[in-house]
Amino acid sequence: MKNLIIFFMLFTAVLAISMGCSKKDMNTGENQAESLKPDTTVEIKYFTVEEVQSHSSEGDCWMVIDGKVYDVTEFVAAHPGGSAILEGCGKDATELFDTRPMGSGTPHSERAREMLKKYYLGELRE
Repeated sequence: MKNLIIFFMLFTAVLAISMGCSKKDMNTGENQAESLKPDTTVEIKYFTVEEVQSHSSEGDCWMVIDGKVYDVTEFVAAHPGGSAILEGCGKDATELFDTRPMGSGTPHSERAREMLKKYYLGELRE
């Protein structure tokens, strides 16, 4: 009987791990989807086109990509495409980011898209 209880406990733990549940999830009844909901207490900042346009230089470079505002100033010097990044400073650079017309002509990689998160400021106000 003791071996059966130990087996059941191990089986339950393995099942929970394979389903992505934590002990807390199992004890509270909270499912994984609930625990992955975004934090709604974070305040999103909004910027106007004029605000973005006022940051249009190598030393102060903001750009909009897919409706999101990024301050990429500290990345300008490290940009693998050299000064091509400056073409997007102070404006909506979505098309430039998606097509790289001064480079390969292909969209930026998923890695580049992930890097953008570091420079995120907020959303463009419509």
